[in-house]
Amino acid sequence: MELTLIEENALREKTEYTGVHPQKFALWIGMGTIAMFFAALTSAFLIKKGDFRVWENFRLPSIFLYSTIAVVAVSITMQLSLRSYKKAQFATFRVLLFVSFLLACLFLGLQLYGWSVLKHMGLPLTGNLSGSFIYLITSMHGVHIIGGIVVTLVFLVFAIRSRKDPIFELRSIINPKRQLNLELLVNYWHFIDIVWVYLYVFFYLNYQ
Repeated sequence: MELTLIEENALREKTEYTGVHPQKFALWIGMGTIAMFFAALTSAFLIKKGDFRVWENFRLPSIFLYSTIAVVAVSITMQLSLRSYKKAQFATFRVLLFVSFLLACLFLGLQLYGWSVLKHMGLPLTGNLSGSFIYLITSMHGVHIIGGIVVTLVFLVFAIRSRKDPIFELRSIINPKRQLNLELLVNYWHFIDIVWVYLYVFFYLNYQ
């Protein structure tokens, strides 16, 4: 249930001491945990790569570059959607949010196609340690992407359903609770997209 304007202002007063909204702080903790998880995976990758008896080097398929471009585009459109919402440009906000959703789905599709390319290169899910790491790391990242897609879809549905809201949208008034949730979602997308850019660069440097 959404907070009223009075409740939202009261909540802001309570959180003014730290200057950080508790939900944003919780998101930061979650992002820190995710960052450590992928740091552990890439560390394990480097350790295993040092064993030349089981490691087979190959060139990273170029399809992962295209998926990287797609996920960077998600961050851009999500940021633009947030800016549009803050300006009470709700129609533009909904369009950009929908585009972000499509780009995120495109990213997942390109990742799956990347798996298909690996398989045709003779690198199935099991049987080759160097290839298995790509499957493992990209699938773990994909789980977080799917989480973002689900939340974005829910947010998009509510945005469409409330497009005739007489209290907020028809009066060009920003819903503070909705803006906070959108900021959390955008920050999550920025983070998970940065994680993928890091992973892509990591893969590119280690698969030559």
